[in-house]
Amino acid sequence: MRHSVTLAATSMIIAASSSAAITGFEVVSYTKTVADFGGASASLFIQDMYAVGAADDVLLNVYNMTMNGAPSSFYQSATGTGWLPNNLGSIFDTQALQEGDSFVTIGGFGEDALQIVGAGSGTGLDPNFGGSSAAAPGALAGWFNSSPPNLNGLMGSDGRALVGRFSSSEEFNLEGTTLEATWNQGIGTAPQQGAFTVTPAPGALALLGLAGIAGRRRRG
Repeated sequence: MRHSVTLAATSMIIAASSSAAITGFEVVSYTKTVADFGGASASLFIQDMYAVGAADDVLLNVYNMTMNGAPSSFYQSATGTGWLPNNLGSIFDTQALQEGDSFVTIGGFGEDALQIVGAGSGTGLDPNFGGSSAAAPGALAGWFNSSPPNLNGLMGSDGRALVGRFSSSEEFNLEGTTLEATWNQGIGTAPQQGAFTVTPAPGALALLGLAGIAGRRRRG
């Protein structure tokens, strides 16, 4: 079953509360219908969250996240295995898993943000998250790169690193969500930290987000 995409999208940016190398977190919102295992389908409202920074910034963790306006539970695909990225491939590699499943990560994804085999490996959850099988991230949730010698959190050519996908059958709005993050400029460099709050993106950034989603649809 081919999927359909309805663009009812907005973009938001998580702006830094203080000046820092990582300048914010961007959330692109859109709706999509995805095909799941066994021919089932799900119509979803999705927000992809990115850290935004300079080309040499390497995100290390996200912590103390307090979600505002989030549902009590998020969508997980039938072949998904919780909040950690883990595509087992073969018959388990469904469209719903690649494009609709909820997960968190410290980078490690391509610019198309598809949850393919191996994407986001090395991400760990801190105790406040509530475990990989939690219906939603817990109070002051966090996640981190569990193998720091890798550079999964390196900002991509577009100056972004994926930190999570949040999906639900109901529309939601993460504006007002707060979080903190740690990053550096690579192995052996000093870590930096900052606090961030979700705010709406300027119109120009929203248009760029819509263009990126439309491009992804054409390639599907």
